[in-house]
Amino acid sequence: MLTFWFFVLGIPLALGGAFALACPTKAAELLVKFPRNALAGAVLCALGWFGTAYEVDTIGIDVFDRIVRRFWFLSSDVPGAVWIWAIVLTVLTCLWMSNLLPIRGVAAIFMLFPAELFPSIRLCDTAWRLTLVVFAYLCASAGMFAMFYPWRIRQVWAWIAENRTRVLAYGAFHAVWGALFLVLGACAAAGLLK
Repeated sequence: MLTFWFFVLGIPLALGGAFALACPTKAAELLVKFPRNALAGAVLCALGWFGTAYEVDTIGIDVFDRIVRRFWFLSSDVPGAVWIWAIVLTVLTCLWMSNLLPIRGVAAIFMLFPAELFPSIRLCDTAWRLTLVVFAYLCASAGMFAMFYPWRIRQVWAWIAENRTRVLAYGAFHAVWGALFLVLGACAAAGLLK
């Protein structure tokens, strides 16, 4: 699983960073436009709510079961009630919280993926797994902040986009993290991580 997570996280980081380094003007434009992209918002919102439904369904938290039971049409006796909730909440979120929704969608994913990552790598017998753990905690913390203050993330991205040097630094940061994960993933696949 270590190899899987290194590649799943490393590929988008490396590609995004490489894109920003190769096309800083286009990357700056995307940083400014992304926070209000309706299609990205809808897709990321759906991923966030369905990821949440998966976690609730997998974990089986009593608090959520009690909330679901309060609605006769979505009682916990209905198979897939949390998935129905995911559909309903995706639609309502897209309708009522469309402003900066892509940032909130990314924030949801940042908060959700560590729940899958941690159990799958905790028994890996290498200290290099801690690179994934640290990255996941940084993402979860950033996700919590971004969920409540998406306009701050938009402001930071706009500030980065104002200056070519900042865009290049932003791209280099992502490219380095991505390259590190890709190298570690290749090493893990080859059995070289100790």
